[in-house]
Amino acid sequence: MPSGKKRKRRKIATHKRKKKRRANRHKKKK
Repeated sequence: MPSGKKRKRRKIATHKRKKKRRANRHKKKK
């Protein structure tokens, strides 16, 4: 099932993007 594998990969990317956004928010607060 290649479709399932692709979906999992996309989820990881989303998580990484959220982490970056959180760091940016912290910088603005400082």
